[in-house]
Amino acid sequence: MLAHSVARRVTFLIAVGALVAATGCIHVSSRVRYNGEAMSSTWQYRSFMLGDRSPSTLRAMYYSSDARNLGHRSIAYPAFGRW
Repeated sequence: MLAHSVARRVTFLIAVGALVAATGCIHVSSRVRYNGEAMSSTWQYRSFMLGDRSPSTLRAMYYSSDARNLGHRSIAYPAFGRW
């Protein structure tokens, strides 16, 4: 009886662990989704998907593919602003 109860608990824990592992792999965070949206809205990506495989387009895609900068507009700050 005790062995049956332990086996049932182990089976249940394995099933729950597998479910947690599967949903963890399927889940996509919002940051990943926003980075994908930002990348697909660039002119480089659109022209590449339309068939433009020129070196300048590939180079522009390479240099703009930093995930930290996608969807981020850089602002030029003065060297010494108001303190």
